[in-house]
Amino acid sequence: MSAVLLPILDRLRAVVETENQELGRGVAVDYSGHSRQKNQVLLELTRMKVSLASARVNPAVSSALADLSAKLDLNRRLLAAQLRAARTVASIVARAIREGQSDGTYSAYPWRDDAR
Repeated sequence: MSAVLLPILDRLRAVVETENQELGRGVAVDYSGHSRQKNQVLLELTRMKVSLASARVNPAVSSALADLSAKLDLNRRLLAAQLRAARTVASIVARAIREGQSDGTYSAYPWRDDAR
């Protein structure tokens, strides 16, 4: 069973590692491509769910799962940082649009405009 499971885990680790590297370098990330690849491998793992439980006792599988878990944790943190940054940029753009559309007539604090 390990002979079938290890290559699948290796593919998933490689996909996650590639995405992590792209996120870490700050280059354009193909989110849909990475998602598609991860979904494909997860589908394969889901089909092997029953076998996966018994294969965990194998040291090679256990090691691969531990490494995958660490990569996925880093992936989660990197994606969360990207999401926070995107939300921040979106709020800045939305504020700029709102302020650009207003002449300040109905502003509660018209004197604050000079302080910015």
